[in-house]
Amino acid sequence: MKAMVLAAGLGTRLRPLTDTCPKPLLPLMGQPLLAHVLRFLQQQGVSEVVINMHHQAARLQQWLATGAPRGLRLHLSHETQLLGTAGALKRVAALLRDAPFLVVNADVLIDLDLRAVWHWHRQQQALVTLVVRPDAAARAYGAVLVAASGRVVQISGRPPRPAPAAARETIFTGVQVLSPEVLEAIPATGAVSTTRDVYPALLAAGQAVLAYEHTGYWLDAGVPARYLQAHWDLLAGRRGWGWLAALPAATTVVHAHQPPPHAGLVPPVVLGAGTELAPGARVGPYAVLGAACRVAAGARIAYSVLGDGVQVGAAAHLHGCIVAAGARVPAAATCSGVVA
Repeated sequence: MKAMVLAAGLGTRLRPLTDTCPKPLLPLMGQPLLAHVLRFLQQQGVSEVVINMHHQAARLQQWLATGAPRGLRLHLSHETQLLGTAGALKRVAALLRDAPFLVVNADVLIDLDLRAVWHWHRQQQALVTLVVRPDAAARAYGAVLVAASGRVVQISGRPPRPAPAAARETIFTGVQVLSPEVLEAIPATGAVSTTRDVYPALLAAGQAVLAYEHTGYWLDAGVPARYLQAHWDLLAGRRGWGWLAALPAATTVVHAHQPPPHAGLVPPVVLGAGTELAPGARVGPYAVLGAACRVAAGARIAYSVLGDGVQVGAAAHLHGCIVAAGARVPAAATCSGVVA
């Protein structure tokens, strides 16, 4: 199987973290988000991946040169101007014309059998298969209306036509399977969106855009609250993906109900290599610290994620924080939210 990972976005929902780091390289348990996604794709049988880039493309390309999982054949598409989700596909159409292919957002974490979705797509002879899930907040995301037959009838109100009475509101997970024929429906130039432009036009023409419902784990880590939640889900064992085996060397992981090696640790906690806690510092529960962090005496850190090289001053209190790599938290500061 082939897959395209959409990784060119500006990461505006995670600013200011993404002002200095492309969103796909933000750390999740000491490894870039993109590393988790690529490893998942490889485990699911994907052997060839196309990745589009724009924001801080050079940094992303540099990491891919050494950090991508071995054995994956990678193709990089550098967009000097953002082309939109459909325009990105059109630009690399020559690489995707031979068989149905997966498309995955770079900030989506999901527990899904991709082989099963791919085979189902082929059996149904679908043009597009959107992996969707029921969600009470579907309208806030942009509801995907699905008829009882499993066909998608409307995406975010497009095309503007009456929906069947029995249609269910779902959300698009950011995972999909496309047949190569879709590429012909995308204009050759300009920024074009799949969900806003191409798919509504296919629906209006009566083409087979189908929904594959997923009720297992899913998380869009593209906003601060859900970025934090991705860490807590891993610490709580709600997701697998073998993340422990992929941790950087010398990382300390202390699970709940496990005796901590340091009096100041309250499990679950992850400490990167070379991170030091002064006497009287307290870290946890639910705290993930990158490599080479320094936590001064009396500091308190809970429900927070710190990048590499963060320095936390004496008696500072961090709760519900995301702290950018290299940032300094002043002594006695009280912090929540994003600190850069």
